[in-house]
Amino acid sequence: RAEAPGDEDSAYDGERTDRAAAALGLGETEYRLNWMPLGGYVKMLGQDDMNPAAQVDDERSFNCKPIWARAVVVSAGVVMNLIFGVLFFIVCFLDGVEFPSAIAGDIDPSGPAALTYAMGHDKDPAYRGLRAGDHIVQIDGKPVTDFMQVAVSTALARRGSVLDVAVEREGHDGPLHYKLTPTPNPATRLLSLGIEAPRTPEIELVPTSGDFAFLHEQGVKPHMLVTAVDGKPVERYAQYHRAVAAARGRPTPVTFEDMETNETVTVQLSSRAALVRDANGPEHLIGLVPAVRISSVAEGSPAEAAGIRVGDHLAQVADERWPSIEMVTRLVRGADGAMMQLSVWRDGEEVTLDATAPGSDGMLGIGLEYDAAVIGRTIDGTTAAALDLIGGSRVTSIDGAPVETWSDMQRALQTIADGADGPVVVNLEIAEAIAGNPTRQKQVTIDADAQAELQTARWYPSLGSQVFAMNRQEISAATPMAAAALGIRKTHQFMLQTYVTLVRLFQGTVKLEHLRGPVGIVHEGTRIAKQGWSYLLFFLGVISVNLVVINFLPIPITDGGLMVFLIIEKLKGSPVSPKVQTAAFFVGLALIGSVFLITLYYDTGRLLP
Repeated sequence: RAEAPGDEDSAYDGERTDRAAAALGLGETEYRLNWMPLGGYVKMLGQDDMNPAAQVDDERSFNCKPIWARAVVVSAGVVMNLIFGVLFFIVCFLDGVEFPSAIAGDIDPSGPAALTYAMGHDKDPAYRGLRAGDHIVQIDGKPVTDFMQVAVSTALARRGSVLDVAVEREGHDGPLHYKLTPTPNPATRLLSLGIEAPRTPEIELVPTSGDFAFLHEQGVKPHMLVTAVDGKPVERYAQYHRAVAAARGRPTPVTFEDMETNETVTVQLSSRAALVRDANGPEHLIGLVPAVRISSVAEGSPAEAAGIRVGDHLAQVADERWPSIEMVTRLVRGADGAMMQLSVWRDGEEVTLDATAPGSDGMLGIGLEYDAAVIGRTIDGTTAAALDLIGGSRVTSIDGAPVETWSDMQRALQTIADGADGPVVVNLEIAEAIAGNPTRQKQVTIDADAQAELQTARWYPSLGSQVFAMNRQEISAATPMAAAALGIRKTHQFMLQTYVTLVRLFQGTVKLEHLRGPVGIVHEGTRIAKQGWSYLLFFLGVISVNLVVINFLPIPITDGGLMVFLIIEKLKGSPVSPKVQTAAFFVGLALIGSVFLITLYYDTGRLLP
């Protein structure tokens, strides 16, 4: 035990405790496992973190040992974490662990992965953006084995950096290279490429309410497979995606089959228009920007209190006229709880609503969509700019064919572009947003550039990836040696990721809300354990490797901080003064405690409804 100089009572108590411990066959080293806080430690004779000035005359005490010996002791915990991390990975890979495959699922039409041309294929619509089913083989020249690597590599990229993403595409010889700059995901605020995880054609969830409740009503059940679209067989999710999208919004028969009973159900599904997307501009068609329609209003939400109704079109949010969906999201999140002025287009006129502020979750409580063919504004310098339209005007027909929605408009304009041989004059019938809503005929010329731009407008199945099962692949090792090699590679990978995460935390691309504290780790561990013991071992391996990095950071209360003091002692020839050690200890304790409380706050928020 450690004692302060001159404290005779403490010395007497220490001697009495030592005699009692000797009688029981106990040594001077204290071993402890804690439930709260979760963890443990080993405390040797002469160690007293709360009182660095404490001294022990016994030559066996920690402070009397040479610096190299103390460095070995300080490093022991980190080394054991490293060893256990490698062992956990070796054992779990001998059994095998499934990861999402390194295949692109649905692509966010506004994300970098949808807006960038493959290298060497500029202005070719067939190579604009990744496609569902593309196999991601490399990022910045490094092999990719699973989708988790894609997500993590993107989230931990430097702000503004460009990633070289190589993909293999069915029907194309050799890899395609895309130079992609990650952007913050509006929902998670982590850097993202806009690539969703891959899916299989197996239905995992059948909605019983909402827009797709009809699937349940018509007999579609969980674990059924999509086996055909429009009578043509499909085997992969990407085939389903392409077949439904090829119908350009028209209802298409999709067949679901129960592989055990051979029961089949055929339902009509359609696709939705993504419009033309630009990296820095709003969605549009030939320069016509859609007005955002309110698809839902949450009960008790700020939007309901302000008087917003389903079917309204947003005419103004804060200082922005006729904003896009992405702009609305950005404005609401950027309001930071402040009051916002809102106005909507309703029944042919603009209605100014009471100013409102987003809720505590930073949301207004509204669903947004592009539905009725209502025009918000036009883009300067585009084909439609000369039409001189007023926000709130509505397109009613294109070349005499009636249109009601933006999907109708995209299909009509793409069909015209398909058969064009040079510039084409298109007749638009527009109900103008003035008194009486008079209908007028307008003409617009679609040149070669506008035609090529229209061909980049994508279609996405209305029944998207959210209801389909994840496409997973097993990563395993056939021999213990192969498992050891794989375990060492994963250990190295996760150590680097942990260091990079800390760097990105200071740079601001990773937020404190993205971290997990003890409560979050236990919750995740419980959830992962339900998948099987190999998954739990993998999770424990990740935690162990994280502890290696965290525990060896140069923070006074950690082993890394103690190592810094030992290095200073070696360089200056004497220990750091007790006052400095004590002050540094409490600074480190305050830092760790603050991080614990912050992560506890976010962990609790994620667990509560």
